[in-house]
Amino acid sequence: MLDYKLKPWLIEVNHTPSFTTDTPLDRKMKKNVIHDTLQIMNISVKNRNATKSRKKMEMQKRMLTGKKVKMNSDERKKQVELAQRERDSWEREHLGGFTKIYPFDVIFFEIIVVTKKSPYFP
Repeated sequence: MLDYKLKPWLIEVNHTPSFTTDTPLDRKMKKNVIHDTLQIMNISVKNRNATKSRKKMEMQKRMLTGKKVKMNSDERKKQVELAQRERDSWEREHLGGFTKIYPFDVIFFEIIVVTKKSPYFP
């Protein structure tokens, strides 16, 4: 992948990564990557149980009324936007050892790319 200065970045996707640890450094790196990944994804038993409980309540409500609650397109759009803002906020606060490179924050994009007023530009 190339950034705005055409600097190459190596992005690796491995469908079967090795989690064996042969050295203390290897163990530390992999442990931190796994921890940070689970942290930024907000995976926890509490969230899993809350989601299961919410789905169960929705199913019971649907069984009792015989109807699925339908939202109009504006309500769906608002719900999607709210979920996106919540996810973005969570990710910003829980990056761990990661650096967000995409998608660009709008403010960052406007300052860097549009106005070119940045310490990154000569």
